[in-house]
Amino acid sequence: MRRYRLDRSAPAAWADPARLDEAQRAVLEHPGGALLVLAGPGTGKTTTLVEAVARRVEAGLDLGSVLVLTFSRRAARELSERITARVGAAVGGTVAWTFHSWCYSVLREFPRPGDPPPRLLTGPERFTRLRDLIEGSRELGRPRWPASLEVCLRTRGFAEEVEALFARVREVGFDPAGLGGLAARAGRPDWTALAEFYTDYLDNLGYAGAVDYPELGHRAVTLVEDPEAGQALRARYRAVFVDEYQDTDPAQERLLTALTAGGADLVAFGDPDQSIYAFRGARVRGLLDFPGRFRRADGSPADVRALGMCRRMAPPVLAASRQVATRLPVSGLPVAALRAHRALVPAEQDRAGQVEALSFPTEAAETEAIVDLLRREHLAGGVAWREMAVLTRSADALPPVARALTAAGVPVDMAGDEPPLAARPAAALLLTALRCADAPASLTAADARALLLSPLGGANPAGLRALGRALREHARAAEAAKAEAAAHSRVIADSSTDAALPAKVDSPANVDSPSDTDSLSGGDGPAEPEADVDAARVARGPASSAEMLRAALADPASIPDDIDTALARPVAEVGALLREVRHRLRAGGTPQDALWALWEGTDWPARLRRASASGYGARRRAAETDLDAVVALFDAVGRLGERRGPGGRARGLIADLTSQDFAADNRAGAEIRPDAVRLLTAHRAKGLEWDIVVVRGVQDGAWPDLRAQHSLLGTEQLDAPERGGLRPPETPRDRWAEERRLFYVAVTRARRRLVTTAVDTAGEDGAAGENGSRRSEFLAELGVPVVDGSSWTPRPLTLASLVATLRRVSVDQAASPAARRAARRRLAALAAAADHAGRPLAPPAHPDRWWGVRDVTSSDVPVVPAQEPIRLSGSSLTSLRDCSLRWFLEHEAHAGSPATTAQSFGRVVHALVDEVTSGRTPADLAALDARLDTVWRHVAFEARWRSDQERAAAREALARFLDWHAAKRGRVVVGSEERFSIDLSVDGRPVRLRGSIDRLELDDAGRVHVIDFKTGRAAVGARDLAEHVQLGTYQLAVREGAVDERVAPNAPAEPRLAAPAEASDRPEAPEQPEPPNRGEAPDPANAPGRPEPTRPAEAGDRHAVPGGAELVLLRRDADGDRAGPREPGEPTGSPQVQRQEALPAGRAWVDELLGQAVRTITTETFVPTKGPGCDYCSFRRSCPAWPAEGRQVVD
Repeated sequence: MRRYRLDRSAPAAWADPARLDEAQRAVLEHPGGALLVLAGPGTGKTTTLVEAVARRVEAGLDLGSVLVLTFSRRAARELSERITARVGAAVGGTVAWTFHSWCYSVLREFPRPGDPPPRLLTGPERFTRLRDLIEGSRELGRPRWPASLEVCLRTRGFAEEVEALFARVREVGFDPAGLGGLAARAGRPDWTALAEFYTDYLDNLGYAGAVDYPELGHRAVTLVEDPEAGQALRARYRAVFVDEYQDTDPAQERLLTALTAGGADLVAFGDPDQSIYAFRGARVRGLLDFPGRFRRADGSPADVRALGMCRRMAPPVLAASRQVATRLPVSGLPVAALRAHRALVPAEQDRAGQVEALSFPTEAAETEAIVDLLRREHLAGGVAWREMAVLTRSADALPPVARALTAAGVPVDMAGDEPPLAARPAAALLLTALRCADAPASLTAADARALLLSPLGGANPAGLRALGRALREHARAAEAAKAEAAAHSRVIADSSTDAALPAKVDSPANVDSPSDTDSLSGGDGPAEPEADVDAARVARGPASSAEMLRAALADPASIPDDIDTALARPVAEVGALLREVRHRLRAGGTPQDALWALWEGTDWPARLRRASASGYGARRRAAETDLDAVVALFDAVGRLGERRGPGGRARGLIADLTSQDFAADNRAGAEIRPDAVRLLTAHRAKGLEWDIVVVRGVQDGAWPDLRAQHSLLGTEQLDAPERGGLRPPETPRDRWAEERRLFYVAVTRARRRLVTTAVDTAGEDGAAGENGSRRSEFLAELGVPVVDGSSWTPRPLTLASLVATLRRVSVDQAASPAARRAARRRLAALAAAADHAGRPLAPPAHPDRWWGVRDVTSSDVPVVPAQEPIRLSGSSLTSLRDCSLRWFLEHEAHAGSPATTAQSFGRVVHALVDEVTSGRTPADLAALDARLDTVWRHVAFEARWRSDQERAAAREALARFLDWHAAKRGRVVVGSEERFSIDLSVDGRPVRLRGSIDRLELDDAGRVHVIDFKTGRAAVGARDLAEHVQLGTYQLAVREGAVDERVAPNAPAEPRLAAPAEASDRPEAPEQPEPPNRGEAPDPANAPGRPEPTRPAEAGDRHAVPGGAELVLLRRDADGDRAGPREPGEPTGSPQVQRQEALPAGRAWVDELLGQAVRTITTETFVPTKGPGCDYCSFRRSCPAWPAEGRQVVD
């Protein structure tokens, strides 16, 4: 077994004194006092700082009396390690700090009297607190926000603006009262309200014993200025070193001023040309003012020295960077020091390097060239992926490059704004599992499905559907058995009671006696028999499959024994894992322990580790992403656990994490980078370096970005109180300088090769044209010619392209036999290649991965198990006939589009038509119009005018219906919205045909006529009408006895439902219709609201005879024209009616269609079929029947 040991010792070279040049030695020999060191990129700044600290220690200064401040944890850690290695001392405390970490340490060392040490809020915690307080201020009416801000108080953007303003207020040195005074002088009512709100915010922090980052700096300044604490700190630190001084803000400058007021040495390293964080409050002016702010003991300005030798960049790269640097404006520094700072010389004059400036006609061409360049450097040049980077001006330009590199097989490490931790899939899964374990009542059907399909459960959708159906069928059988038992008990009870009933009950004269009826029922009305209740429950059916799965996961022991063990295994395993974690929490375990139990409770970690080590493709990248998320989750939970203490509850931790709107800083993993090409913005690249750097998108409008940086609350206008509190507006010249400094930072990240690219669509006259772009003048400042890259046609250097080329050549009849044989040999060699663990290096080369030569796959779990009935309806038969693939995607994969307003329109009209037909609403247009108003507000439209238009159309449709409803047709109404379900046998398979018929009518001959109301605008063609599937399905159901109960022999004499009501018969107070369902358009077979009678068809039954079927087109006039807009009061006519002849008594076309549908589902042959429905299909863009619109290439 291999064993590994983490070696934390510093490199041996760090212990040896460094070889310094003359400028560096001058810094070490500085006699004391304040010193500003101008340190350009790669000039040995860090080495100089370490040696300067070592020199003071060697001179007798205790290392504990040296304070080193910088701006990142990575830099602070490296400085600490290098200093301790160099001086050879075992230091108990920290040597180098970030500004924030040092401020936090002194606040904890010198707490306010009577207060515990403050708790530091993370960025997400601070933001969440701000949003909550803003919402609370609206409810309390304090402060009184200006009317101009009322509309945006609830938005995330407003909270971000407030957060930025409060940070700037503390940076420049204001308190809430000072901001209020400035608001009065500047005439800013928004600042007045914010000053009052800031007071409330600080009070809230005080009550919670918390502090945020801006307040941290402010309190540290106050502490250092305090006579007692400040004197102790000034006595402790005799030498202060500051790295990256150009990034300091005014608050940090005040801190350094107070800390070194006792005469301590202050050595600051900075570069005015790399001052790029003005948006954070760091202005280049702070560095330029250093000599005057930190003076010598005699009152003269501080010394300024410059480091002049560059060890990073090859001479060509350094020369290009000097071309840019000479155009950067700087004033206020000694001329000699500035000249030495700008005139850097390379440490190695003969070192090879390369600088290129390329322009492309399109972004796609630019990206393709970048991908090819990086792959060639790696494959031909041997450059490691981690030694290459692509930099952009904005984060928006990174994703296209990341997608292209990923598609080409290039590993990518993209720095950007991470999603909130709770939104990252792996972390979200563990938090969901933790919540469901801690609070079982919170487990929803959606949670259950997510957990079972997740890596924790390992179920697949087909298996989960099969399990849900099995659970539902088992519950249905149990309900039926219970109803049958209840009915049997009822019969026995009735038979035993009949003899004991009083004689008067049998007397017709006394049956309706109120007193007798009440005494028998024991209540205010007749009791509903228990058997009837159970029968109704059976008709409604058991809970949904999703709810059954939820219940099974909550109690795995409730799963029936006769259900397939393989199907039930995921539920049993996840349920047992949740139960174990719940017991651990109840026994006093911490949330960290519970999360670890969830993480280690399955083989998910092992699978992720294997996928991460596979070294190939998207599977590895996805695994690494999940592992990163899990590491970040445990890091965040650890931090929250430290703050909450041992008594922290799981639900509180979950609430903290799920309330965060953006990612917190991740301590774990931030210092360990994968072997991948870095993609990041120029701002994030500062302080980093690579062998190969590509600076992308250097074109006008993007770089430089000269748009004015205005904020809603005027944050950028705030300045220090001693400067009047207000900063002059930023000028275009200021923006140019800031953008040029940012470009300078980007180009100085390269060690050996620098490539800058731009999209340039300008013509010979230099005009970019509409929607075009033109390369930035920054490209010309590099001093190299800009090369047109439009002719760049690289041969892709990817494994996939190599395999594709070899496959193409192996079957190309135009190629020579020798070439074809060679291609096949190489394919075989690639397919057989494997790494040391036996994993294939080129999976796409193996014929098993060539989809185009493989048979169509089949699932281990059938779409409909053989023992279960195939459930079909008229709409599903239509879908299967038109395109079986679309049926599968919509009905089985549930990948269809959400409901449309047209479907909602139809639901409203059908509901009101049913109420009139069933007699619950009078057949009066004014009454229907009033009812329409009550439900129309539930129908969502994107525009008011559209809602008004459709509302008028609905009224016209109802008017046509009333005209048709009142007409004499020699038939009586016997059913409305009549649901049916009938069991058939088709080709030996059980089939359950279900549906809902809009209206049933019976003629004098006893034949049943089916009516189907349509609210679409189009009529059906004559040829299609004869075999209209939905009408044919309804007639088939009538023929097979599905509606016999409604059309008994005496039905024409005693119709169950009302015929058109006369005015005198209309009810006085009609019931209000229910609002329409706003979910997806329901299958008529699944429409809610009525019990679903299930009747098996039996041989020899005499069933109702279909007399034909009719489509009543409520949006078309009887003359066949589609109805258009009408003037108010203009009468409407009858609707267009299209009739389908009655089905014959024997086998008809619909029987053949039903048989074909059953065979399609049984054989699972779901193929795409072109037709008119393609124009409205959600899957057309990915359908193989439409190659022009996108398909997967498999051959």
